[in-house]
Amino acid sequence: MRLALLLALTSLMACSKSDQYEDRWIETSQRQEVIVFKHEEKSTLPGTTATGTEGSFYFQSRKLPDYVSRANESGIYYYTIEGDSLLLKTRQQKFYFKMAVDKKSFTIGRFFVDPGGLPQDLIFEKQ
Repeated sequence: MRLALLLALTSLMACSKSDQYEDRWIETSQRQEVIVFKHEEKSTLPGTTATGTEGSFYFQSRKLPDYVSRANESGIYYYTIEGDSLLLKTRQQKFYFKMAVDKKSFTIGRFFVDPGGLPQDLIFEKQ
């Protein structure tokens, strides 16, 4: 019981809005996939951290059609940005990544199963 209470309190503290910010981005062509960057400082831009080029994002994908045999790839991703590439740490795979000059959109290589008609390079805009 104590362990469950401790875990619940730890989880609530980790999700506190006072010390963590979110930036939501939506894919522009079909407007169904969402990327949420989480970072500690409000002034930190999505895709970067106070240390520069590492972080995590939460990916929310649409429900995949029944004929797709792969699992939905929604979840937390840890990454490093190296030049014009985003390295997904858990997969050790690189995907194209480029933030727009105005910081209102970015282009990223599709790193998830295509649910139908999405291009290889996707544009996400800030919500």
